[in-house]
Parts: sequence; structure tokens; C-alpha cells
Amino acid sequence: MSGRCIMMCAGEYHPMEIDIRQDDFVVAVDGGLVHLLEAGIEPDLLLGDFDSLEDTGFTGNNDSGGKILSETIARYRAMGPDHFLQLPVAKDDTDTMAAVKLGLEKGYREFLIYGAMGGRTDHLMANIQTMVFVLHNGGRAWMLDRQTGMTVIGPGEFRLPADFEGTVSLFAMDGCLEHVTIRGLKYEVEDAEIRNDYPLGCSNETLASGSGAEAVISIGKGAGLLILTEGLKNRHH
Repeated sequence: MSGRCIMMCAGEYHPMEIDIRQDDFVVAVDGGLVHLLEAGIEPDLLLGDFDSLEDTGFTGNNDSGGKILSETIARYRAMGPDHFLQLPVAKDDTDTMAAVKLGLEKGYREFLIYGAMGGRTDHLMANIQTMVFVLHNGGRAWMLDRQTGMTVIGPGEFRLPADFEGTVSLFAMDGCLEHVTIRGLKYEVEDAEIRNDYPLGCSNETLASGSGAEAVISIGKGAGLLILTEGLKNRHH
């Protein structure tokens, strides 16, 4: 399938351009509906247990925003299960995981997830683990914010976007990333190990613009969290 599954979650969201193509599938995950409404984007599906809508400040029927929100939920509910899916509050899957599973069932293998980084740290960890789930099921998920992108990469080769300049960090999600080779960044390694108890892969950097070096990361075994921070350099801890 050529289209992508674009998901808007209920976490902190810094408005940014979202490139939605004709064959993309847009999911409002619970309170993420508010972010989409504010951006003027109509989702294809509204999904969630809707517990987080209470935290948006956009739910009261006495104000125009709350009225728009309640009317939108009612409209999607009336459209039926292809466009509205209410989940129980008590469940094993997070709302984000439920949306990812549905996207995978529909045949999507590329996921762009917004509103999934800021706010609660436990939700961030759950969303990172959800990206591991996508990788294990043959797909690739990105969590995106205005300056930062996160994805989970597995065995094989990953080439950084040619126009990206900034900080590159790689962390082991499994016990150990084996046979890691990094080329075209400030710090290069050959056939190295990156363990989950030592942050060796933190704060690498792209080279100066025009260097001609292509940044490539290859992993022989394991799943790694890759974090790209646009424009951030020379701030090592």
C-alpha cells in the first residue's frame, strides 16, 4: 500500500506543516482530535476511549470550541464503525497501540505520529514501544514534532534524509545493538556494540553542509531508537 497512516495523538503538539496525501489514512487518536480541528484537518477515523478529552480545555458545551468538539464527535459516531471506534477505558492496548494495530490490519506500513512526545513520560515510553511493535510487524513509524523526529530501526541499513542537519542519537531498545556501523557523521564506528545500559550513541552530529558525506547507520542485530534533532549541535552532556 502506497499510502501512509497519519495519527494525531493527545499529547503536547507544536503546530507544524502536515503533508497529507490523497491516499493517506488520517486517524484522530482520542484527544488528538482537538489538534486536528485547530489545524483544520478532517480525520478519516476518530478512535479512542476519550478519557483525555477532559484535559484539553476544549470540551465544555458552553463555549464555541466545546460545542464544535461535541458536534464533531456526534457526527463521526453517526457515520458508523468505519469512521468512529470507541474503546473501553480499561484495556491492554493504549489508544495509540490500538490505532497502530488497525492501521497494520488495513495494510499500512508507514506511520507518522504527531502529538505523541510531550506531556506524560509514561505515555512517551509506551509510544516508543509501539514503534518497536511496528518494526516487528514489518513497518516503520516516526514520531514527529517541530524540531525532533524519532523512529525505531532494526537490522539493515538506514540512510539519514539528505537535507537533515543536526544531532543524531541512537539508543538500544534491546539488550544490545550488535554490528553497528556509522558513517558520514562526526563520530564514526565500525562493527560496534551499543548496549542499553550505556548511552554510547548519544549526541552524534551531521557533518558540515556540503561535505558530500552521506550519513548511513547499519545494524546487524537488535532494535534501536533513532532520534534526530534538527539544527541542534555541539551541546554534549
